[in-house]
Amino acid sequence: MSEIVLPGAINRDSPIPFYFQLAELLEDEISSGRWVSGRRIPSEPDLCDYYGVSRTTVRQALARLEQDGLVARSKGRGTFVLGQRPRSWLIQTEGYFHEEFVRTGHRVTSKILRRERTVLPNWASDALDLPRESQGIILERLRAVDGLVALYVLNYLPDRLGDVVLSMKDPHESLYRRLVAKGVVTISGGRRSVEAVNAGERLAGLLEVDPQAALAYIESVSWDDELRPFDCYHAWLRTDRMQLDIMVTSASRGGVQFPGLYTNAEEEKGPDENGPAVVERSTAT
Repeated sequence: MSEIVLPGAINRDSPIPFYFQLAELLEDEISSGRWVSGRRIPSEPDLCDYYGVSRTTVRQALARLEQDGLVARSKGRGTFVLGQRPRSWLIQTEGYFHEEFVRTGHRVTSKILRRERTVLPNWASDALDLPRESQGIILERLRAVDGLVALYVLNYLPDRLGDVVLSMKDPHESLYRRLVAKGVVTISGGRRSVEAVNAGERLAGLLEVDPQAALAYIESVSWDDELRPFDCYHAWLRTDRMQLDIMVTSASRGGVQFPGLYTNAEEEKGPDENGPAVVERSTAT
């Protein structure tokens, strides 16, 4: 059996905890199939040396993978790969919706239902810090993972980004990746809220569910590097086809501070007396 190759590196400037970054790096290898079922992964000391992290960090990362059913740890023998993880969307990572699934070996496709300049609804104007009845861009899409419809999403953007959005040729293209590639946005973070709602007749037809079926309803606003809102959206998710993953970390840790958010740059410190808080640093769409 060939020697196993360790992926990537820990980003020490990121507010994402080191153990979570490490778990994500190792999960990528499993989900992509590069680390096959039954394969023994490197020992805890080897992981510590390679990534420059503590034994506690490595154990937290492996515990997360074990909890998700990706690995099994056997005392005296090591840690072994079990298999791939089900579809899940980590809604507060720096990854995009599209890339979050593609990197784990899934196929993301989209159907554009509407894309045009329009008068923004009041909630979108407020979220984008624009005057009421401002003109902007609407992007309405149905998104599927591995051919299964999973998400209906309405994006609203300021008119200044209209040319980039309206000139999209590929319906499956990542909106945020396009904005970044065109140099019109540098993404810094965002805020998201999630609640459960009934589908209703229209969403039931779009998402192929019963009108009484429960959906995850997500409201989001994203900011650029000047902390200006550049996108807001409402999305409805079929959680039977896609899990939501939410990371929790200490509320008092240092790092980049966004409006109404707690973030952290250090993972090696213990939690403080304030307890855990959800880190809402997210840019996935």
